[in-house]
Amino acid sequence: MDVSDSTEGVRADSLLLSVAEHLKVPLTTIARQAELGQLTGQVELTDAAAIRVQANAALTLVDSYLLGLELMNRHADLQLEPVSVSSTLNDAAHDLERFANYYQVQLEVEVGGRFGPVMSHPQGLRAALLSLGFALVEAQAAQDMRGPRRVTLATHRTPLGIVAGVYGHYEALSAERWRAALGLAGKARQPITSLMPGSGAGLFVADAILRSMDTRLRVGRYLKQSGLAATLQPSRQLAFV
Repeated sequence: MDVSDSTEGVRADSLLLSVAEHLKVPLTTIARQAELGQLTGQVELTDAAAIRVQANAALTLVDSYLLGLELMNRHADLQLEPVSVSSTLNDAAHDLERFANYYQVQLEVEVGGRFGPVMSHPQGLRAALLSLGFALVEAQAAQDMRGPRRVTLATHRTPLGIVAGVYGHYEALSAERWRAALGLAGKARQPITSLMPGSGAGLFVADAILRSMDTRLRVGRYLKQSGLAATLQPSRQLAFV
């Protein structure tokens, strides 16, 4: 009997998990070698900085993807806890700073009022906002526009809950195009060309993480900017900012 007839093949999600874990090794090596080359003068400063920024961004995306798989597998019994959105936004902005500087994009954090925590998964929410931020900073840099390029990580209250999102100047972004992109994710090389030239993987990783927490990304507007955001439910426990 052929072995393939008597054994079960590797599941697609298990295979992707193995590939993602494997990719972390060369990405980490690339980032560290660029740093070493910059320190020793073996690599031009600008080249080393570009390599480090891109390698670290890719490594962060892989980590977020792996976390997304874990949270989706635990969806039924995933334990949510009170999380400060403002603190999470500030943490994400700090992690995005070097990437944004490389693309000459200004980062801002806007907290629209005082309100308590939301029910979420702390690592998941941070990873989702970070993945979204990487994608939308890159998309903002690709926009044909005059004046400074700016990306805002913002949170504000609505009647439906606390909204957290990433916003910028994206004229071509619409709810219809976002729905179409979700349908093309994993099927087309460039599922949302109106927003960015690449695969937009960070957007879909962020959406998958948020869906594991029973919310989703949607197109939204804040302070005359457009972007992608999620609505989170306030915690009824002790509030903090």
